[in-house]
Amino acid sequence: MEVEDARDDLERAMLHLPPGARRDLGRLITRIDEEFERRTLPEPNNIELAMFGWWWTRMRER
Repeated sequence: MEVEDARDDLERAMLHLPPGARRDLGRLITRIDEEFERRTLPEPNNIELAMFGWWWTRMRER
């Protein structure tokens, strides 16, 4: 499973949680997103994928 697929799963899970759990998971996701953004670079060739989530427009370090 790719990081982007896992992030999609988290986004879908958020839609089905009650408000309190959604807030708690949202805080964790925010930290994960910040770290992922810190470790990646924008990938201008994938900008059309932004409609699926900003995390699809990032280039991972190798």
